[in-house]
Amino acid sequence: MTASTSTTPLWKRLWLSLWRLEPIRMPRWEIFIVRLAFALLVWDTQTGWISFWNDPPRAARAMVENASTFDVRWDTQPHPNGLGYLFDFTFISNDTIEYPLRYAMGISLILYVIGIPGAFTLAIPVFMCLATSTLANSQGSIGHTAQGLHLALLAVWLAALYAFIQKICRRPLKSGYSSGEFELDWARQALSAAYVVSAITKLIVSKGLWFLDAKYFPLHILKNNEMQYFDTLDESTRRLAWLPDFALQHPHWCQFLFGIALPLELFVFIGLRNRRAALLFGLGLIGFHQSVTELTHLSFIFNKLLLLILFVAPWYWLTKPFQSNPASSTLFKK
Repeated sequence: MTASTSTTPLWKRLWLSLWRLEPIRMPRWEIFIVRLAFALLVWDTQTGWISFWNDPPRAARAMVENASTFDVRWDTQPHPNGLGYLFDFTFISNDTIEYPLRYAMGISLILYVIGIPGAFTLAIPVFMCLATSTLANSQGSIGHTAQGLHLALLAVWLAALYAFIQKICRRPLKSGYSSGEFELDWARQALSAAYVVSAITKLIVSKGLWFLDAKYFPLHILKNNEMQYFDTLDESTRRLAWLPDFALQHPHWCQFLFGIALPLELFVFIGLRNRRAALLFGLGLIGFHQSVTELTHLSFIFNKLLLLILFVAPWYWLTKPFQSNPASSTLFKK
């Protein structure tokens, strides 16, 4: 340790470690893992296999069987949303169109995972997700469960198109990225943008009082739990009934728990700087989502898994001790 390093305050060293710009390099094996996980998440939007995550054999069957049983049931578009103002997506509910497109989407995702350029293989998945989600959101109520996932998918496809054009023109990508690294860099940016927009929206709606108003969140928890109970008469929805009371009695803990989400979302773009920052913000946001899941029974499954595969990347940290000289190791070459 040099003298200058030893006299540098710890907080400053930590900050510099997080802020230092280090392009996230990814060997082929890691790109394959991330693409596989990402493709499986996209495939869930058409099969719902994640519902059986705790039963792997059943989940595996659902990936295949549900492709022929999932059905787009809306044949009208009474309240157009988004691109629904410009296009009528009801044609996607026609079984003669829906099922062939879904099968083609599955094949396209497999080709994407094994390395066929995303410029071609992601076109059908992007269209299928856009069409079905727009139609669903044009029924009078809007859901955003897969918003981050679909935004990341669009970003990956656009990045793949750009990378393909650059390759034809014999121009390198930024930071010397491979096409796979470049696509996933855009995916991280897209997911970060979604969180930043969420944080700004919270500030606007709360008129800057999000942290102070966070102490009232237990009331929303209580209302949500009671609504679920009277809808289903399922006693399990009341298993955490003590938590709202505890939070109301300890408002400062509640403010910390839910207030901390705002700076995590607002400054998540710092996680784009390097692996360490990505790990910090990824784990922080996953922890926040999981705490809300425990309190409100809302899963946020896509957000948590996207953060896990794009930001946390546990496989990288597990193999890091074996990366003593990744530049010369064939295992870590791209």
